[in-house]
Amino acid sequence: MDDRTEHDADQSAHEQDPPESAVEGEEGSGEGAPNRAAEEPLDQQGDLLEGLDEEAVEAEDLPSEPTHEEVEPEPPPAVTFEMVGDPGDGGMPIPPPAGERLTRARDLLESGQPKEAIAVYRDVLTENPASLRARIQLGELYVSLGSQEQALEQFEAAQALEPENVEVLVHLGATLGALAKYSEAEVILRRALRLQPESIPARAAMGILHFRRGVYQQAELDLKKVCEEDPEHAAAFFYRGEALNRLSRHDEALEVLERATVLDPYNAKAFYTLGILYDRRHLPEEAAAMYRRSREAQSS
Repeated sequence: MDDRTEHDADQSAHEQDPPESAVEGEEGSGEGAPNRAAEEPLDQQGDLLEGLDEEAVEAEDLPSEPTHEEVEPEPPPAVTFEMVGDPGDGGMPIPPPAGERLTRARDLLESGQPKEAIAVYRDVLTENPASLRARIQLGELYVSLGSQEQALEQFEAAQALEPENVEVLVHLGATLGALAKYSEAEVILRRALRLQPESIPARAAMGILHFRRGVYQQAELDLKKVCEEDPEHAAAFFYRGEALNRLSRHDEALEVLERATVLDPYNAKAFYTLGILYDRRHLPEEAAAMYRRSREAQSS
């Protein structure tokens, strides 16, 4: 009776203790754990994988939220250019280059249209106030018309552009002399001669300034050299002839002034002085012819 009871107790204890492998499997790293996926049916595993694939595809289709670096700037608006120059399209015509317009102005002046030439020069200067050539040519035009004040304005503007331009200084000095601003004129012309001592225009302008001041002997000496070096310098011949007349060197004056009228057939003063000189020679017919030509030159 005792042996049977003891045997039953041992069997009961053995059934209650779990196997060592099962305990180790549950407490270990899982190597001994049963594979639940393996126990599931294959159909269920396929459905699970297919669902995961669909979620991955949907994730790929969704646009990723761009970072700050990935944002591209919007393209600038397209730039359009309005074509001009075709009057048929209603655009403003493009003016010709300044050089062409300056040539056009000179042509107008030579054809006896000074007002139209002035308008062209003014247009060029409105577009480009720093056009030195337009300033000089417009000043020369005003001198030819006897508008010394307006000429002075252009030459002063030209000097502001190029203070040491000898051509500009000569024009400026000559105009100041014509306006009886002798001291200012001399300062300007001496500056031109310092810059370019052999300048014939500068030396001629200084000789003419001496004549205007009444220093006829110095004027004749200065202008004689100019006439020898430049036989085509009409102004130098005219003022030298006038200086010789004031110095009572009438024969020389007559010869020089005749040359002046050949170079400038519109110099009314030269013809008038020649008339006086012929009168002194008691040549009334020649004198009358000179006075007539003087009147014609004035009216032309």
